[in-house]
Amino acid sequence: MKKKRDISIQGILKGKFLVKEDAAHHWKFIVFLMLLALISITSSHMVDNKIQKISLSHEEIRELKSEYASLHKDFMQMQLESRVKKIVASKGLRPLEEPPYELKMK
Repeated sequence: MKKKRDISIQGILKGKFLVKEDAAHHWKFIVFLMLLALISITSSHMVDNKIQKISLSHEEIRELKSEYASLHKDFMQMQLESRVKKIVASKGLRPLEEPPYELKMK
């Protein structure tokens, strides 16, 4: 005849189910739950670390975009004809007063 399982809330709270004859089954389940909890905690920490890395990457991207915009603006200003004339004039060169002529070879 099968034994009647006497499991009550009070028995669970007192931990009686852990010291009975068939307690090995309960311990295996508790160890399994603890393993799942550890995996969950580890996974959570790994996700937090990845989120922090992504956040830092986004911040670095914003800074690099800002630097690019600044350098691009400076470069575009350096290409202006008036700016080029000033730079060339400081080196002793001057613009042509008459247009260039074309050499033709026969």
